[in-house]
Amino acid sequence: MRRVSSQIIAASPNDLKNNRLGLMSQAQVLTLQEQIGHFEARMSQLTQRAIKLAIAITVVVVVLTFVRALALPLALAIEVAVVGIMLYLTADFNRFVQQLSLDREAEAVRIVKGRTSRYTLRTHPLYNTLRIELQTYKLLDSALARQFITGELYQYYVLPQSGVVIAAESIGEKNSRYLL
Repeated sequence: MRRVSSQIIAASPNDLKNNRLGLMSQAQVLTLQEQIGHFEARMSQLTQRAIKLAIAITVVVVVLTFVRALALPLALAIEVAVVGIMLYLTADFNRFVQQLSLDREAEAVRIVKGRTSRYTLRTHPLYNTLRIELQTYKLLDSALARQFITGELYQYYVLPQSGVVIAAESIGEKNSRYLL
């Protein structure tokens, strides 16, 4: 039994028209610019909090080391771990925002066809992930994740640098039994 669906996710007819040509619409470019601004503000807050937390941990470790409650090698290991985590988080967030900025400047969209699996959704502080066939892509809006039907065939419009899904449309059969 074949029933063709016409589900459209996160796009207007004008958006889809441009996306099918491999381009972002002006509305999508403006939305992406707003999201980049939001992420930059979040990154600034995260950096400030990370620095405050690192200072607090450093003070506690130094005090515990001076009162001989903490061995010096363990104190150094804790400090190296704290600095490493801070650097990793900051670099990861900064890299993602830079990729989004490159995508905004290019205004290009890559078309990906495949079936989705909601069972493999994971969260990240900045985005949710969505498993499409054998690849993992990102969703900036967590509400979008609930709109995808597991096993349904979609045509996804993905930003090439960051791997963010900006729109999708169902192109296949309903009630397919294929799961990833």
